[in-house]
Amino acid sequence: MLLDRAQLLLDQGRHSDAKKNISEALELEPRNDYALALLGRCYYAAKQYPEGIEIIKQAIALDPLESFYFYLLGFGQYQLNKGVDAIANIKKALQLNPYNSEYYGLLAYVLLHENKFEDALEKANEGLSIDGDNITCLNARSVALNKTKRTEAAIETMHTALSQDPDNEMTHATFGWNLLEKGRHKEATKHFLEALRIEPDYSSARSGLKEALKSKVPPYRWLLQYSFWVQNKGRKLQTFMPIALYIVFRVLIGLSAGANQTELAWLLGGVYILLVVTSWTINSIANFFLLFNPIGKYALTVTEKWTAISVVAALTTGILILLTSQFTPAFANTMYNDSIFIAGVVCLSLALPLSQMEYPFRFKNIVGWRKWYSFFLVAAGLTGLFLFTFSPVIALSVFIAYGIAFIIYNWVGLVR
Repeated sequence: MLLDRAQLLLDQGRHSDAKKNISEALELEPRNDYALALLGRCYYAAKQYPEGIEIIKQAIALDPLESFYFYLLGFGQYQLNKGVDAIANIKKALQLNPYNSEYYGLLAYVLLHENKFEDALEKANEGLSIDGDNITCLNARSVALNKTKRTEAAIETMHTALSQDPDNEMTHATFGWNLLEKGRHKEATKHFLEALRIEPDYSSARSGLKEALKSKVPPYRWLLQYSFWVQNKGRKLQTFMPIALYIVFRVLIGLSAGANQTELAWLLGGVYILLVVTSWTINSIANFFLLFNPIGKYALTVTEKWTAISVVAALTTGILILLTSQFTPAFANTMYNDSIFIAGVVCLSLALPLSQMEYPFRFKNIVGWRKWYSFFLVAAGLTGLFLFTFSPVIALSVFIAYGIAFIIYNWVGLVR
């Protein structure tokens, strides 16, 4: 009775209440594997996947022949991006029960995450051969078809899924992402909105809606399509593409300078810097435009809103300072001109560490070196700008130290 009530509460999204009933059941029967599996699902519902995985493993130890427990274990590992382990455990679930289409659907999704698109399509089709109406398999199949450039077949599969269950938020979100990847952001927006109408807290639809709305900004739309392309090519290309781009531009600039094409060398350098700065800041800039969108402003988190404002403020202030250094007669060709120019560059560069900040800012529970480093870079940059108003010479020393730290920050982040 306690576990039946817990199952009902879990289905209703009340995982905290469900845990209370499960705890009572486990006090009466500590070795109840079904109760442990339910408890693990409660932790999953709260996004506490490591804790849930450990409890699922306890259930497996009590009943190693229950396929559903291996499915749950694989699901948790998939959420933690442990693709290899997830695939192994879902295959174990299929060995124990080869006729569960939902297992094939999850396996297809894990294979998609690993960029094994043809294998994912094969598993989705296997699941549909068992249950042609399985929504998970239909969604996985549509994504796999979309990734393998079979767009019309992907759309047909999506329509089939919607005809089976027109009020399924996952199907609408999947359809939206498929359309977004093909550059059809207006159509994608409609499906993301429909998914959120059905389930207002559905994170995939909320993320997709933000991407679709930001795609109205042409540079962001182009960068998003590039991002899709790189992701589909695999993690290795995603890692080495920025390094390759840097090497190509360095070679081109070197050849131009060697051929006494100084203007071309400066132009290439400017294009490269523009590309880098755009890749750093375009997300925050696009979020800034969403602040004025009647729908988009509600999709942004507090951090995204304030990050957008701070990044745009840094860029705007930096540009104004640079213009002042170049076009204000009072400073032109004076000892302060170079210092003002450097101050403008520092202000512009602050946009990058500001894009990594979390709001409201707190010193406790800051996770990751990059966030701590971002905080210290912002503090150093602002200190230098403050000192600049009193002593440009002292500020210049701070700016040099800031510049060295900034270069280290970016190259270490790139290598990682």
